[in-house]
Amino acid sequence: MADSFGMWRKIEQEAGVSLVRSSPMLVVTDDAKMMARVERSVREGGDTPQRPRLSEVNRKYGSNLPAGNLTLIDPSAGVLMADKCVATLQRLFREAGGRVVDEWPVERVEVGPGGAVEVRGPRGRVRAERIVLCPGPWAGPLLAKMGVHLPLEVRRISVFYWRIKDQATPTVSFVHYGNEYHNYGLAQLEYPGLMKLVQHTGPVISSPEQRDQRGASREQRTKMQQYVREHWPTLHPEPVIEESCLYTMTPDEEFVIDSHPSHPNVVFACGFSGTGFKTAPAVGDNLCRLVLGRAPRHDLSAFRASRFAPRSRM
Repeated sequence: MADSFGMWRKIEQEAGVSLVRSSPMLVVTDDAKMMARVERSVREGGDTPQRPRLSEVNRKYGSNLPAGNLTLIDPSAGVLMADKCVATLQRLFREAGGRVVDEWPVERVEVGPGGAVEVRGPRGRVRAERIVLCPGPWAGPLLAKMGVHLPLEVRRISVFYWRIKDQATPTVSFVHYGNEYHNYGLAQLEYPGLMKLVQHTGPVISSPEQRDQRGASREQRTKMQQYVREHWPTLHPEPVIEESCLYTMTPDEEFVIDSHPSHPNVVFACGFSGTGFKTAPAVGDNLCRLVLGRAPRHDLSAFRASRFAPRSRM
């Protein structure tokens, strides 16, 4: 994470755009062990966490977070402007001589007898000496055709925006962990007068093409409405905007970053479980090193696909 943050700052400087907005993050949990890990992580990142009392947090933000919870403020946290990040990276890639091809679905990836890779789809074929595959929610079926079987689930996440009753009330980015909750929220950034609150899970879907089905599941909407009523009375309890995204989940909610067991010139990354975007620069750097046969910058042993054996059948 520390390396990724530094890389995002370098990308900002190179591109001449602002991609990261500072937004200190409130962590709320009833799990003392979880809070100890969060506090240690902040300190290892070089910052000093703040430990306000729950009553102070509720008074400042007009929240009604439940008694018995622990609270922490991570002053180093921020928000990545995702659309700008993607557009900026694509621009820098093109300026470096790369080619971006949109609307080119991939149906199959095959490695020939000499090791050459061929990517096949309805619009043609592309051949390469080396390839890095980051198929997102399509990873399971695509990699299975190459003999890599991973226990991945694709979940549809409903993203809700809630109107702030009084603009004088400050908003805060937060994560709320607990036996009953794993929700997160972003301070007022994307839409004027609105705060983003999301449940960090959703129903399993059989195909990524189901992402844009109309409406959230009734269960998700009801849970979030109840959560807002109980704990964020400064917000109107009916969402005014609903969007969606997809999480590709692994059983342990950790990434998969590995090389094909029979073809070291084929490297893949998937299963980021809803937390991969922020670490994209460091992950990309390691993927580049792997596919070029160089030692990765970080220890990637925890992310090997073989941890899911025997189901991986690699």
